[in-house]
Amino acid sequence: MALLTTGTTTGLVIDCGNLETTVLPVRRALSQRLESLLLNHGRFIPPSHLQLSLAPQNPVPQSVLTPSLLENLKATVLFCSPLMMDKREVQSDPIAGYKNFSSATDVYYPVVLEDGTKATLLIPGWIRERAAEVLFEGDEEDEPSIIHCILNAILRVQSDLRRPLMSSLLLNGGTSLIPGFQSRLKQELLRVMRDPTKFEKKRYASLLRLQNSVRFIDSPEDNKGAGRIFMNNVRGWIGGSLMGSLKLSGEELAREKYKGVVTDWSINHWTVTPPSGTSSSNNSEMTASSPT
Repeated sequence: MALLTTGTTTGLVIDCGNLETTVLPVRRALSQRLESLLLNHGRFIPPSHLQLSLAPQNPVPQSVLTPSLLENLKATVLFCSPLMMDKREVQSDPIAGYKNFSSATDVYYPVVLEDGTKATLLIPGWIRERAAEVLFEGDEEDEPSIIHCILNAILRVQSDLRRPLMSSLLLNGGTSLIPGFQSRLKQELLRVMRDPTKFEKKRYASLLRLQNSVRFIDSPEDNKGAGRIFMNNVRGWIGGSLMGSLKLSGEELAREKYKGVVTDWSINHWTVTPPSGTSSSNNSEMTASSPT
């Protein structure tokens, strides 16, 4: 559905959301990595009339790092570093490596506590720059990174489709909107193809010659497709709307004949299908109806 928003129907969509990608689950979510780094290395400045540089600093309380706050931090504070690090340095001492290879500035981020008072989080610059490294790390076999997920997906298609897919990559999902994500993703793909490890050279031997075909549909540099008309986090929804309006999803089902329920995602509640022959409609469930 997301491909429809670019004016093309062929491509490999990488839906990088909060917890997983559509290619293969990424177990170590970005939110979990960010939370862990803030708990261990961030600082919490309680409500105070002192200047932030003079106010007392405490460890970050777990209760402050709500899912909503973590999502806001991902959207407004984090970015992907354009500099790739030596994998050996990361494995030996990742935190020291992140600190040494970071030039980002620290950020004071205001937060509102449960009692309505205002506090502040001090987020080190290296966390802002390197928290997203979790997306490009991982075990090559048991816990693949996004790069390996993409290559594994392309390996599963017919050989004559691999080059068109590699040259028609499309990012989808809110996490892919982190500044620098797309360019870093391309760098990592090219790194695997130009300087693969022994495992990568053996597993992806048939894909290494495609290094000159790595392109993104909506990239101005690659100049393919309709360009970035819609943002990554809404492409799936707009594509679904296009499918409905263009009658691409098959025969419509009249409301009177539909006996199931669909989820009302607006209130973050998953519904349970009622017993056969019954239907319900309340705050957490709504009966589906077809357009007229």
